[in-house]
Amino acid sequence: MKLVLFRHGLAMEREEAMEKRIDDSMRPLTDKGRERSRRMGKVVLEIAEEFDVLVSSPLLRAKQTAAVLREVIPFPQSMECAELVPGSPPEAFARWLSSAVPRATSVLAVGHEPQLSTFASWALAGCVETFIDLKKSGALGLELESFDTVASQTAELKWLLPPRLF
Repeated sequence: MKLVLFRHGLAMEREEAMEKRIDDSMRPLTDKGRERSRRMGKVVLEIAEEFDVLVSSPLLRAKQTAAVLREVIPFPQSMECAELVPGSPPEAFARWLSSAVPRATSVLAVGHEPQLSTFASWALAGCVETFIDLKKSGALGLELESFDTVASQTAELKWLLPPRLF
C-alpha cells in the first residue's frame, strides 16, 4: 500500500499572522506556496500514478494545499483528519488509517511538521525522534503492508522529494 506524506506549502509567516491577529490555524498559503505545491503535485502523480484517498489536516494551510493538489491529481475520495495536526502522536494517525481507510491501496496525506516526519520515523524505525527533514511542499513515499495494520517499524521508504529539485 502506498502512503504519501505531503507537507503543506509555504504559508503566511507566523509573525505577520500575529500582527494581523490571525490564529496560527488560519494562516493561508502564499502564492509561492500554491505554485510549489502544484508543481510537486504533478511530480508526485508521475511517481505514484494514482490515489484512492486524499486526507488533510483541518488547518487552513493544509486544506488549501489539498485543494491545490486536487487541481492536478484526481482523487475519488477526500477527507479531513485531526490526527494530522502538529503534536499528534504517530499512533493516532496509524489508528485513523486503520479505521477510516483500511481497504485503500494508496493515500496522500497533507499535514505539518514535525508530525509528518515523526510519523514516518515511527513507521520506518520505531522512533519518535525524527531523522527526516520534510520541507514545505515536500513529499515522501512509504510502502506499507496494509492500512488496516499500520504499526511501528512496518514501513519502507520509497522516495523523499524536496521541492527545490523541481
